Amino acid sequence: MLEAITVDNFRCITAANLALDERATGIIGANASGKTSLLEAIYCLAHGRSFRGAVRADLVRRGAKSTRIVATLSDSQRTVVAGVEFDASGSSETRLNAQSAPAWQFAQAIPTQIIDPSVHRLLEEGSLRRRRLMDWGVFHVKPLFINEWRRYQRALAQRNAALKAGASAANLGAWTEALVTHSHAVHASRSQYIEQLIPSFRLVSADLLGEPAELFYRRGWNDGLQLLEAVNQSRGRELRQKTTVVGPHRADLDIRWGDASARQRVSRGQQKLLAAALILAQVELRSRTSASPVCLMLDDPAAELDVDNLGKLLKAVAGIPAQLILTSLEEVRFNGIQLGRTFHVEQGRFRQVI
Repeated sequence: MLEAITVDNFRCITAANLALDERATGIIGANASGKTSLLEAIYCLAHGRSFRGAVRADLVRRGAKSTRIVATLSDSQRTVVAGVEFDASGSSETRLNAQSAPAWQFAQAIPTQIIDPSVHRLLEEGSLRRRRLMDWGVFHVKPLFINEWRRYQRALAQRNAALKAGASAANLGAWTEALVTHSHAVHASRSQYIEQLIPSFRLVSADLLGEPAELFYRRGWNDGLQLLEAVNQSRGRELRQKTTVVGPHRADLDIRWGDASARQRVSRGQQKLLAAALILAQVELRSRTSASPVCLMLDDPAAELDVDNLGKLLKAVAGIPAQLILTSLEEVRFNGIQLGRTFHVEQGRFRQVI
């Protein structure tokens, strides 16, 4: 459980120290008061980056030299303190229980997801967002995936560097062999995970949209080919673009609702519900495979949703065994979710509502 969060000099927040409820915490305040900045700080600690696409230099409060985010996490057996400090130049220091730790250990310690007003971009934009979300789920359900993914990324980086340098066919062949070898484990883990996820996604999407949506995993190269064959067939494009154009790094998720592609032929509100369904299904699957809860953040869930669809979303969220942090202009918009603690925020200052 995310027990407490301390934030210093992040965006408009000068200093904040919040003790969070084990089930649901509400953050109430006007637009631009600091609600989203708090969620962004928690996400940045857990993921190593902003969900709003901001670079770290833009996250440091104007006039401050650096920003610091510290979380206290606890369960029945132990307490963990996780912290990150970075300055406008991008220099950073990350620690778990006072020991330096890599970013993937933070992701493991603080499993966090967010549904925000721009969640529809998960479906509208290119494959990177969907691939990141898929890999977050695989990572939290299959602990060995991080090692498989890192080996593949190293092979990919080395092969791309060889392509850019105009390496000979023999040198390129060595990196191609490594790429193909490490791709199998990445693809297998993703494929198995999506098979586990599909039933949950169908159920949640049916609750939100009235009928189930379908989820398809696209592995990153043509189904009828082995990866080595696909790489060989794409050699001309690779030489022109000087990068590897097929492989697990080009994988994607395809969502269809009825006979429509979620990317092109459904409304903005429907896209938002479908994207939320994908995130909620992942959180639900994670809760069935681990004793520790996911921290699920909802930033102004009423944005761009009518009363009926907002009710469906909050009902679905209430049924997910996660620790919730919700923001809104007013508390009435959390109907159906019992808040254990509520904070009011104004100009980056947080005050607990008794």
